[in-house]
Formats: sequence, C-alpha cells, structure tokens
Amino acid sequence: MKLPTSCLVFLFLLGCETVDRFNSMNVNSAIDRDKLVDQYSMIHDFNSGEEFEIEKLIELQDESDRKDYKKVLGNFFAQYLQKEIESFQTINKSGHDRHILVITKDRWLYRVDIKQWLDYGNIWTVDMYGGFLLTQ
Repeated sequence: MKLPTSCLVFLFLLGCETVDRFNSMNVNSAIDRDKLVDQYSMIHDFNSGEEFEIEKLIELQDESDRKDYKKVLGNFFAQYLQKEIESFQTINKSGHDRHILVITKDRWLYRVDIKQWLDYGNIWTVDMYGGFLLTQ
C-alpha cells in the first residue's frame, strides 16, 4: 500500500514537532541526585556487614550468586535488612572494593561497602553499611 505524498509530508512534520523538554520538566519533582551524593558522603556511622570465618568463605566459593556483586547486594538487603532496593549506584570502586549508594523503597539512603575476595574465588561480601531515612 502506497501512502499519498501529502500524508507522508504530514507524518514527517508531525515527527519534527519541537518541544522544549527542559523547560517543560517539573524541576521540583525531579530527583536531585547531587543532594543524594552529598547526603551519602555524610554517612560516617557504619555497622559491620557480613562477617565470615575462613571455612565459610571457602564454602561460599561454590555459590554462583556470590560472584555477582549486584546479587550479593540485593540478597543482603532482602535477607539481612529485610528491605527492598529501589535503586543503587556505584559511587567509587578501587581495586576489589565498591562503595555503593542504595535507596530503598521505604526511602532510606545507604552507603554500602562491598569487598571482592580474590583468594576465595572472587566472591563478594558486604563489608559494612550505614544509612538514614531520607527527608524531603
């Protein structure tokens, strides 16, 4: 089926409509990620994360989920903290450590430090975490 030229021109012009998306965005409802990073950097009170004896680290080498830091992070929040993650972002990574900003669905902001164990099959464990309830 061949469309008439006038129909094609109309569709082309419709697709070229200009919209000032930035000015139409409601800045008040946007997530201020800069503020989140600032709040993240103010967390200085930490709890110990997962603490395992050497025997347990050897056992954990066989768990495939332990080789994926994202799964370790999700499982830690679900099982240990009994919270559901809304979003997360790695803020810093160096060597075999990651520092992750986590926001939970109940509006808590966490700083989570996780560690990769090279001597134990490159598994990941939560080293420490700290957080607080977000305010508006």
